[in-house]
Amino acid sequence: MGSGDRPTVVGQNMLTFPPDITFVIQIISFVVLWFGLKRLAFDPIQQVLEERHRRTEGARRAADEMRAAAQVASGEYERRMQDLRVELGRDAEAARAATQNEQRRLLAEARDRAGVQVQEVRDRLAAETEAARATLAAEARTLAARIVERIAGRSIA
Repeated sequence: MGSGDRPTVVGQNMLTFPPDITFVIQIISFVVLWFGLKRLAFDPIQQVLEERHRRTEGARRAADEMRAAAQVASGEYERRMQDLRVELGRDAEAARAATQNEQRRLLAEARDRAGVQVQEVRDRLAAETEAARATLAAEARTLAARIVERIAGRSIA
């Protein structure tokens, strides 16, 4: 070997300058492989990931919008339910008041009918009492006349 051909070997690895052609071939192969993989794999994968991210963000925005709409709808539902509860409460109170008024009216009518019936019974009893007194008074006179006749032993007429 000559002094200008190759440098001396240091350790087990050989380092040469200028690099030999295999190193240049490896670099060119790496660059070609890199551009090929970039075009065939990395760029499509990157596009798929970006599309996935765009769809995910779109779905998140749609979900947020739906959540906000659901909250608005829930608030509206609660407001309507409260209005309905108030209205039903008023209707129930009106029905209760109407029922109480009807009950009072029916009780008053029943009292009036009972009062009329009691008065009729009192009038009838008073009439029967007067008739019984008149009958008893006549019978008492007749009986008194008989008693006097028996005591006197003769007829008083």
